[in-house]
Amino acid sequence: MGAMSADAPLPTESGTDPAGGPLVEAAARRIAGDWRGAAAAYAAHLAARPQDWGAWIQHGHCVKEAGDPAGALASYRRAEAGLPADADLQLQIGHALKLTGDLAGAREAYGRALELDPAHGTAWQEAVGLLTTPGIDLAPQRLRLLDDLRLVLDVSDLLSWFGTHRAPSGIQRIQMEIAAAAAAPDAAPADLRLAVFRPERGAWRELPPEAFQRLRALSRMGADAREVEWATSRAQVEAVLAAAPDFAFPEGAWLVNLGTAWWLDGYDQAVRAARAARGLRYAALVHDAGPVLAPEHSEPAAAARFARWFAALAGTADLVLAVSEATRGDVARLAAQALAGLPFPPLRLLRPDAPLPPPQAGAAHPREAELLGAPYVLFVATIESRKDHLFVLNAWLALLRRHGAAVPPLVLVGRAGFQSGPAVALLQRAPALAGRVIWLDDVADDALHRLYAGALFTIYHSQHEGWGLPVTEALAAGKVVVAPAHSGLLESGQGLALHYAPGSEPEFLALVERLLLEPGFREAAEARIAEGRRLRNWRAVAAELVATLAAMPPEPTAGLPPPPLGLVHRLGEAAAAQPAAVMLWSDLLRDGGGWLPPEAWGCWTRPGRTLLRLPLPPCAGPLRLHLALRGAAAPRDVVLRLGRGARREVQVAAGARPVIVLELAEPGPVAELAIEAAPADAEEQEEGAPVGIGVVAVMACAPDDLAARLSFLERLRFVWPEPA
Repeated sequence: MGAMSADAPLPTESGTDPAGGPLVEAAARRIAGDWRGAAAAYAAHLAARPQDWGAWIQHGHCVKEAGDPAGALASYRRAEAGLPADADLQLQIGHALKLTGDLAGAREAYGRALELDPAHGTAWQEAVGLLTTPGIDLAPQRLRLLDDLRLVLDVSDLLSWFGTHRAPSGIQRIQMEIAAAAAAPDAAPADLRLAVFRPERGAWRELPPEAFQRLRALSRMGADAREVEWATSRAQVEAVLAAAPDFAFPEGAWLVNLGTAWWLDGYDQAVRAARAARGLRYAALVHDAGPVLAPEHSEPAAAARFARWFAALAGTADLVLAVSEATRGDVARLAAQALAGLPFPPLRLLRPDAPLPPPQAGAAHPREAELLGAPYVLFVATIESRKDHLFVLNAWLALLRRHGAAVPPLVLVGRAGFQSGPAVALLQRAPALAGRVIWLDDVADDALHRLYAGALFTIYHSQHEGWGLPVTEALAAGKVVVAPAHSGLLESGQGLALHYAPGSEPEFLALVERLLLEPGFREAAEARIAEGRRLRNWRAVAAELVATLAAMPPEPTAGLPPPPLGLVHRLGEAAAAQPAAVMLWSDLLRDGGGWLPPEAWGCWTRPGRTLLRLPLPPCAGPLRLHLALRGAAAPRDVVLRLGRGARREVQVAAGARPVIVLELAEPGPVAELAIEAAPADAEEQEEGAPVGIGVVAVMACAPDDLAARLSFLERLRFVWPEPA
């Protein structure tokens, strides 16, 4: 029920008011602008009918207009007792609290309105106004379930997706629904926060729950990222984040990234800094290891960054979550092969075995009308090489040639992704597919529900999957799924999907033909699904996440064993698509925020002081640290200090590539090298981001280890990572 406006006529509880009664008088005085008289008339009515909640709201309006916001708030609170789920009433409570000066309370009320109605435009505008006003103290909401667990969900990946898209894909769906379930008032752990990483700051910003609720609701109501309400709300969320201070993690909190972080420059360094400063514990969810296991289906740069991120988990994460047993096995094998000898964080399962959330009013797809009442087969997946739509389209051509008009249309739901060109080209150049394959590139949740409900059955083909959320969604809709028998699809299918040997067109066609031509076969499969499917809701998935975190040790995991002496550590961005221990150490050496993102040759420091920390194994005698530098565009005065040793001043010419050798007389567990580079001059700063000095490689060895010293020099001389 919506709260009534100050100008709306108000019936009594029974819908009538005696002629000349208090409500008639209240309405007349209100029209005349006699707010005190109107309030008195409403009070007379409420004395006889104290549970007329609408009258309490009108009484509050009149009292507020008469200049008493505190009195109005009292009336609204009385109404709240009978209308606890009224979003408009929460809006009025927020207005009254704002007038009394309780801005934190006003924010809470507007947030409650958005919980009840996330698409409430006025509540959102009021919340944005408060959240972007500098210099006011807005205490964050505190949602409590477990007082001993502090949880921060990193939604950077989700916000990045919303920068260019609207309707969620699989990974974004998992993040969005777990976060929404964990944030529910009766399900949240203590001090739940949402945060977004800002690479340019090397820090996180808190995403207010109101902003998350708004974007989630609008993302489910439509798919057009250009629509004004969506674009405006997205820009307002960016303004809220820009106005927020850097986020300070609660002591001992868990940071959980349910999306991807491999694309975020400086993310691992920031996590390690928070671990050291705040006792932070970090958990990462692995959706699949496809970029490493099948790199041909990823951009080469993306596969390489994924490999480095995976290697860094050994030195950054306290817990690694996997969406399936198949993915957990992939991760375990990959860690054992690529990071042999290094401890890897504990691996736990977090299956996203939950359906689409209930439908809400949303935009229909323009081409939905073509499908109403007609049979069709549904395939929901991004059009990309990993999903191998060519396999399905060629099979559909074979079906059409065999059975002609008996073959219903195939409906493809998904955006064009990496290497979608061949599949799209076949769609465009095969006359037999015209009108027989319908491609819907962006579909809102409400339309997706209808598409599942109307399908004869569904197909989910892929070369590799961590889980396969459309399989779960199809089973939830009671629809048969035809999918290859591999990877996480065997788990998401729950033994109810119809599987074929990977890559076998004959087996695929045999299953599809039976489903099309034998109604009894399809009906029997649907009956097995109705009886046998075992799905959870997203709240159960979120509860499992909380329980898994609560069961972990209370302190961050111990550090890694140090690398051996004589190992050459390149600080450059390795281009290999397979993780390796050298990637991990290259990442771990860079300490703090004094580093710019690595490049192919190495890494620039920022102007000022930068730290490089190299763990050392126990050793009896002195060591030498060999440091390869790269000069900037102009000469630099560089000061180096290794541990407690003396300062070493070096002038590095523009573009020079010197090798500096530093003595470490009394090595400890870590060789800490402070690098100070003179600030860039004004001319350089105009050309791009200011830099200090470039660091190419570092190596520690015993003074008499000639082989290690020679190896270091040879690596620089013969394997320099860029042309001279």
